[in-house]
Amino acid sequence: MIDQQMYFEQMKKYMNEGSALWQVTIITTDGSTPAKPGMKMIIPLKSEIFGNLGGGEMEHAIIDYIRERQPTSSQVLAFKLNNSGIFTEVDKDVNVDISTNMICGGSVEVFIEPLFKKDKLYIIGAGHCGKALGHIAKLCGFYVVMIDNRESSLVKEGVGIVDRCVHIAYHDIGSVIEFDDFAYIVIMTHGHIHDKEVLEYCIRSKYKYLGMIGSNNKVQQTFANMLSNGYTREELEKVHAPIGMRISSHTPYEIAVSITAELISIRNKDKTSKPIPQEMVNCNNNAN
Repeated sequence: MIDQQMYFEQMKKYMNEGSALWQVTIITTDGSTPAKPGMKMIIPLKSEIFGNLGGGEMEHAIIDYIRERQPTSSQVLAFKLNNSGIFTEVDKDVNVDISTNMICGGSVEVFIEPLFKKDKLYIIGAGHCGKALGHIAKLCGFYVVMIDNRESSLVKEGVGIVDRCVHIAYHDIGSVIEFDDFAYIVIMTHGHIHDKEVLEYCIRSKYKYLGMIGSNNKVQQTFANMLSNGYTREELEKVHAPIGMRISSHTPYEIAVSITAELISIRNKDKTSKPIPQEMVNCNNNAN
């Protein structure tokens, strides 16, 4: 049996780090199986697992499934434990089938829960605009990580506004950013001194959104330099620069609003919009 206090302390630690994290719980068993209802395991994407699902091939299959598929919604998996590698469906409501070669002869259902915000915003630069963006983006449901090579800028007002502050040299940000299909990256380093360096580091990695603050002239100059250094137009066309919606913004919070609006538009663009009910259309027409 795992120590419950240690288990939930470890869960809290991983959740505070904002890393991709899932909890797996054994919900039903039938026949001979080492798994028992109520067994739990915490499975982070990269860090050490914590807990127990009975061990053996089934446990490894669950870990591999989560780390390969990275599910973003809760789901139930069913396992038929046998020595033939042939899966027999356990429950008509189960939506994922995985075979194992275990010889126990029983069956198991597990419940998988994502315990993290999939949309993670990395703000590179903790200036006035960076802090304003972190504040608004967090209110809009992003997990916000603020990164700066100046510790003083992070300490001053940064902690508490966002989910996580990281003091690190910009050439080491790969140890902080999880480059995946849910990574939003906004580059706004102090005085724009390191913007090009950070952009070159990120541009060939996986991301959902990559943007860089700056005027049209500054962006054009940066892109011209990168083209001469071997980067392609196709790569640069994916970068949102100048950044944000065009609302004639000037103050840090106005700029933050324009950037957050653009982030939200990217986050929501794959969602299917529902048609307006006909009765509402008729109502509006009658009102006119």
